[in-house]
Amino acid sequence: MFSYSVNQTLANIAIVLATISTVSFLLPQIVKLVTTRDSHGVSTTWPALGFVINVGWFVYLIAQELWASIFAPFFTFLAYAVTMWAVGRTGRDLSTSYLRGAAAAALLTATALLGSWETLGVVLGISYGIVLAPSIWTAFRTSIPSGISPLTWWIGLAEAVLWGYYGWFHSDRGIIAFTVIGVIGTVLMLIRFYTTRSRATPATVMS
Repeated sequence: MFSYSVNQTLANIAIVLATISTVSFLLPQIVKLVTTRDSHGVSTTWPALGFVINVGWFVYLIAQELWASIFAPFFTFLAYAVTMWAVGRTGRDLSTSYLRGAAAAALLTATALLGSWETLGVVLGISYGIVLAPSIWTAFRTSIPSGISPLTWWIGLAEAVLWGYYGWFHSDRGIIAFTVIGVIGTVLMLIRFYTTRSRATPATVMS
């Protein structure tokens, strides 16, 4: 069994790698959207909710004084904002997504005001499933989700595992919940992409 100091070192390495993964998570998707203007299978709600949830993580991690991890959500909510712009640039209507993002922001604010920081952390962890749900739903309803960047979801899988080790070391339930949901969601997205890319007909369903 590893000693505490070894686990602490591994946790510090994990958070550095997790931060790199988190910051770079959306870059392949942004590049693909900008260069191809193909958003088939890419949910408009996903980046709106991602923006709000990562603002929530930023505030939560500051409150928990987990200083080594605050850079990841800061750069990520900026990346989600750019992703929203890139999706809109393909001609998609973002008005409904803005409303859903506002509703998520209201829910997190109420949780922070009425509950504890631990409660907010768990809600944020579970909320990652809410962020991923529109992506999974849209990808599975689109005949060929050609707009999806598989590299984004491979990075997301690595990110979830690394955050999981960091959360386990610090016994943080919110981060652990994020990991479980993140692994399930990213694997589903990868399965959908790789099982549909050989089809020849264009995708038609987007939401």
